[in-house]
Amino acid sequence: MKSKSKAVAGKRPGRVQRRKDLLGTVYEVISESGIDGASMRQIADRAEVSTGTINYHFGNKQKLIMAALQAAYETPSEEGPSSSPLGQLKVFAFSHIFRSSNDRFWRFWVNYAAAGTRSTELRKHQNRRFEKQLGFWKKLIDSAIDAGELPADIDAQRTSENLLIFAHGLVMRQILRPDAENRDHCERLLEEYFEALERGKSKVNEKTSRPSIRELSEIH
Repeated sequence: MKSKSKAVAGKRPGRVQRRKDLLGTVYEVISESGIDGASMRQIADRAEVSTGTINYHFGNKQKLIMAALQAAYETPSEEGPSSSPLGQLKVFAFSHIFRSSNDRFWRFWVNYAAAGTRSTELRKHQNRRFEKQLGFWKKLIDSAIDAGELPADIDAQRTSENLLIFAHGLVMRQILRPDAENRDHCERLLEEYFEALERGKSKVNEKTSRPSIRELSEIH
């Protein structure tokens, strides 16, 4: 995702690409300055658009920030109809592993969550997105069970909630310690989670969350 609304290879981007670039700039600016510290002018200057254009399409900073969060929960373009349910679930889960020490989206996400403690509207919006994501992950798990990719006795509702909370815990651990070694460790923990899930080992629905938390606490 680009941070500037510029044409690529001399071509003017379409409306969808310009919106994507603008929201990418929102992630970038807020990851650096926080929600309270980021201004519409700062976002507009970085995206090389006018504040009037942003206000016309989004109304105000809070609505722009909410649109940025919502856009991040859209299904990635890599997930075509040919992807298996378990394969899709893994892509979503592993997107919680940082690509670099300064992953701008997840830093934006943490700032959004913090702002939700002061704004009822932001908190409700993030909760709605969480519940929608939870429902989608449950649907993927149900489909993976039907396809024989996961054991038939798995509780899809509980598994999806455990997995999503675990993934968010990995995000927070990487925020606190963003070095490459820790990112690799968090990735291995998630790989082990899926290995246990696919084997149905020790009723993963009931027990994986506690060992995972214990493992995370051992990272120094």
